[in-house]
Amino acid sequence: MSDQLRDEDVLVIPDAWRDELLPRRGGRTPVPPAEPEAAEVERVRDALETGRPAVEAVLAHGSTDRRLAEAGGAYLRGEPDALGAAVVAVVETRIRTAEAYASDGAWVDFLAAEHGLAFAARASAEFDGIRALWHDRTAEWALSAVHDGWTTRRAPWTLNGSGRRMRALLAAAGEAEYAAAVEGLAEHRETRLQRLVVSYLVPSRQDWVDECCEEPAPRDYWASDEPLLLWCALGSEAQLARLGPLARFERDTRLRPVVFTAIDGLGAAVAPALASALHDEAGYWEPADEAERRRALLEGLGALPTDDAFRFVAEALGRPQVLAAAAEMCERFPVRALRVLPEFSGGTSERARLAAGLLNACARSRPELLGLAGDGARTAVEAVQAGMVAEAPASEVPAALRKAGGTAPPAWALPGALPQVLLKGGERALPLAATGRLVEALTRATPRRRPNAAVREALDALDPRSLFEFGWGLLGLWRAAGEPERAGWALAQLGWTGGDEAARRLGAMARSWTGQEGVRLPLDGLDVLAGSGSDVALIQLHLVAAKAKPRRLKKKAVKLLATAAEARGLTPEQLGDRLVPDFGLDADGGMTLDYGPRRFTVGFDEQLRPYVVDGTGKPRKTLPKPGAKDDRELAPAAYAAFAGLKKDVRTAAPEQIRRLERAMCEQRRWETGEFRALFVEHPLLWHIVRRLVWLHEDGGAGGDGGAGGDGDGRKATAFRVAEDRTLADAADEVLSLPETGNVRIAHPLHLGGAVREWGDLFGDYEIVQPFAQLGRPVYALTAEERGAAVLDRATGATVPTGQLLGLERQGWTRDTAEDGGVQHALVREVPGGTVRIHVSPGFPVMAPASWAEQTIGAVSVRTPAAPHRFAALDDVTASEVLLTLSTLTDAAA
Repeated sequence: MSDQLRDEDVLVIPDAWRDELLPRRGGRTPVPPAEPEAAEVERVRDALETGRPAVEAVLAHGSTDRRLAEAGGAYLRGEPDALGAAVVAVVETRIRTAEAYASDGAWVDFLAAEHGLAFAARASAEFDGIRALWHDRTAEWALSAVHDGWTTRRAPWTLNGSGRRMRALLAAAGEAEYAAAVEGLAEHRETRLQRLVVSYLVPSRQDWVDECCEEPAPRDYWASDEPLLLWCALGSEAQLARLGPLARFERDTRLRPVVFTAIDGLGAAVAPALASALHDEAGYWEPADEAERRRALLEGLGALPTDDAFRFVAEALGRPQVLAAAAEMCERFPVRALRVLPEFSGGTSERARLAAGLLNACARSRPELLGLAGDGARTAVEAVQAGMVAEAPASEVPAALRKAGGTAPPAWALPGALPQVLLKGGERALPLAATGRLVEALTRATPRRRPNAAVREALDALDPRSLFEFGWGLLGLWRAAGEPERAGWALAQLGWTGGDEAARRLGAMARSWTGQEGVRLPLDGLDVLAGSGSDVALIQLHLVAAKAKPRRLKKKAVKLLATAAEARGLTPEQLGDRLVPDFGLDADGGMTLDYGPRRFTVGFDEQLRPYVVDGTGKPRKTLPKPGAKDDRELAPAAYAAFAGLKKDVRTAAPEQIRRLERAMCEQRRWETGEFRALFVEHPLLWHIVRRLVWLHEDGGAGGDGGAGGDGDGRKATAFRVAEDRTLADAADEVLSLPETGNVRIAHPLHLGGAVREWGDLFGDYEIVQPFAQLGRPVYALTAEERGAAVLDRATGATVPTGQLLGLERQGWTRDTAEDGGVQHALVREVPGGTVRIHVSPGFPVMAPASWAEQTIGAVSVRTPAAPHRFAALDDVTASEVLLTLSTLTDAAA
């Protein structure tokens, strides 16, 4: 057996454990010297002198156990009674801290200094048999004795400072002093809890530990501190076998020192219990506590020099924090890693992917060890590395990645476990060392920080697609590592490495998030999008603001968009107009798909659904797959381009259609030049634009321009955009509009009697509209309703909750939550005021669709000036509010 293999079979207790590991006389780890500290002794002496009257009052309390009161009184009178010393210590500490389960390790130093080590040990065996209970009626403390009948046996003194201190003093004591202490402790093993405490204090008495293992477990065993005490005393595999199912680590925040101490006493035999606890997720814990618990279990397994321990960790790959632990095990046991990881690296699961990455990283960093791991390891490594690009010589590596420096990346950020980063051209890859330096450089990324010139030059020298895959893989490793929720640089580096594709994925991640749990990641992702500032990133922010489900995401996206708009001197709506992508379409709003011997042209219907037309002008439902006669390079590229176009447009189209419908309802205007640039000339939006009727307003007074005035003194001219992008009126005559004035989407109320004329024209041309415009129902308030602040048209109607929540796509939002976290209204800001639809039982914030139905109550309006009246709304706004109510009542019917 080689030296390397022998080294990997030796249990070495990490130095990092020494401060938490409980010392064990005769154990694997050297016992540090320990003796009573003079400062602690004086502190207790002063506290006892100050608090003596209060201690005596507790002892004299009518509810105090008489045996405990007599023992404590004897000690205060100067009689060296161990039980009495424990009573006084417990009472003084409880009074001083006002906590029922407080303990003070300084009392151990005091008792050892005053009465000797054996006396302090006997008193330590009594601490947890005493409880100071608070009596609300008298507002006083009293003492009770803990006995085996107690439903929950806690050991706050032993498992906190005092027990650890006593064990340390005993472990470091001379032989004679230690023997005397052990002999004295033999008289303090009356109750089950005492027997466990004594075994905890002197685990060298393995016969006493054997007795504890043989005792039947009480019903409340897992609710007590007994498992923790026992783990710190165990010293043989036979004891573990005797315990059977009781040999498991229970959920507890004090697990770290217990795990380390158990390993010091039992070695690798503890591995199955650690693995079992690792797979036993405690879902009701606070995330920070659960992370600390898991970290302790993984640290313990990671130090054990056996194949089984390594397998236990590898089996858990993909769960939080496991990747970092596995990476550290690969560093500690590289030959074992090469031997065991192939068992897990096959297949397509996340665990297999992570195991393959670890195997590759280990093999690339320590290739000389492959021969020691066996033929299976070499075969597995070759399979993982198949198809990898050859590494570039040092002379081709960007200068910034040739020398080290910066912050060392965490263990989980393994360069070898990530996709290769290629140099531009794709023929050479970054060497492993240079990839590590790239990770180091990326640790300095923040959402608002741009890379320095040297790093920017290095990034520009890399293949963009492979750099994105590398950066996204790095974020994936962070998520697999289960580090604290804030991703920090692991997320921010996508602003340096990911480009537009990372922006699309971050946006998709935020839009698909369904709840509040773990929402920190997509929230921070929005900062990365805003920090990028690219049009694609801002488009994604706009989509999140419109489509994300958690309100926190929507609100943050809206805020970031407003900031970006302000920086560009625009309103958020104006910014949104400028963020509609063209998706690579040509000036005519189409795309040519070249298969070589045949070509297809892309068109769009009224819902912006793409379709294809073949070379004969015949529409096809789908684009055919490349055939044997098609060009081998052009056809697959064209097929992939159309697939990508369908995916991208499917995401953007519904929001663009809804945005223009809202613009019609809200009577939003654009300058004539803006209209031409943002709509008529836009390759995608023009497919919607030509299916609508528009109004041009010259800003002057009077006139009807074929559509009449618009009601506020401006001349309005109705028109449409023809197929050749010329403008035409309802008589299909060409129009020439002035460059001044404004343009908006015509609401049927603006068109008056011309609605039918326009409808006939659109029917003749078989123009299908993207949303209801010419055929849109219109409504009017009655005279009585105009003078009212409340409408009752829909009062009492019971409608599906989903129907109401669907109004959020039309600009309505849920009102502020009231008592119980329930929102009782939908609100919409409209020209002239704010309209509220009150509902019952309402929408719980955390689960808005909890109730299947809602009953509509009052529909109210608030206007800038009191009294609040619906007359403040213009005719279009009033019609749209009434249309909404009519739609809801139709759903109720």
